[in-house]
Amino acid sequence: MKKVYDFLKKHSIIVVAVLGILAPLVITNTYHVHIILMCMMYGVLASSLNIAVGMTGLSNLAHATFFGIGAYAAAILNTRYGLPFYLTFFAGGLVAMVFGFILGAPTLRLKGVFLALVTTGFGQVIRIVELNWVSLTNGPMGISGIDAAEVGSYSFSTVSYIYYGLALLILCMYMSKRLMGTRVGRALFAIKYDETVARSLGVNITFYKVGAYVLSACMAGMAGSIFAHYVSFISPDTFTVADSTTVLCMVILGGAGSLLGPVIGAFILTIAPEIFRFAQTYRMIFIGAVMVIGVIANERGWVPMITSKIRGLFHKKQTSEEGGKA
Repeated sequence: MKKVYDFLKKHSIIVVAVLGILAPLVITNTYHVHIILMCMMYGVLASSLNIAVGMTGLSNLAHATFFGIGAYAAAILNTRYGLPFYLTFFAGGLVAMVFGFILGAPTLRLKGVFLALVTTGFGQVIRIVELNWVSLTNGPMGISGIDAAEVGSYSFSTVSYIYYGLALLILCMYMSKRLMGTRVGRALFAIKYDETVARSLGVNITFYKVGAYVLSACMAGMAGSIFAHYVSFISPDTFTVADSTTVLCMVILGGAGSLLGPVIGAFILTIAPEIFRFAQTYRMIFIGAVMVIGVIANERGWVPMITSKIRGLFHKKQTSEEGGKA
């Protein structure tokens, strides 16, 4: 068992890739395939938000807004100018990155609840723009007729979207893993735990904060562009502050700052509402209670708490075996 646990920890990206490839081959129900795709989308959102929140300690309640900005950018460029998916995909990430810089550069000197309030306000401002700039966004009617994604003569099926989303998720996880093992990652964690110490060590606080925020926004924007081409219709109601809160809950539930935890949290909070759909009145209360209890029991989240228990069991078993041999 210990070898299995060590393998999963060391090769978590490979495990996610294999499961993501096999899932749509094993599960053929149309609705279930849609849920798998949403797992990939939320996985990207949670993993990218983890760069800003989990690694750098920033408060962000506008992550779904960057997702929406990427989706709107892709929709506008496709429906008005006829740009194909392989261009709108990168354009969505680029536009979201620009807005991430616009928000981050002047506000990331703030901390905690003040930064959370600013990001919430930013999300509301973008929503008002989406509702009222009718000539660009078509207002509350939204944008329809977005072309399905195509590469050459190949038109994407739902399964194709899953694999594209999986590729983006793997890229996001890989970048996070590389960051964690480099000087940049150590600087981000130093900022998270003590900015004063980080500054005394020569870390450019503003540069690293803005960099983490911009990278996080870029990945969310790319995911938004995939989503826009998949659903072929978007409106201001598609991306709300509630969605940003949900993504933040995914990161907290899975374990902020870990590599695999936010992805697991995303999968759980995407699938759980569907499993408990029969209990329409109580399902969100139950899910909320699970999150609150998990955070109270262990502030790092459910996944780190469970893995620490497993490590403890392995350690006790190994100790008892060594004692028996002695």
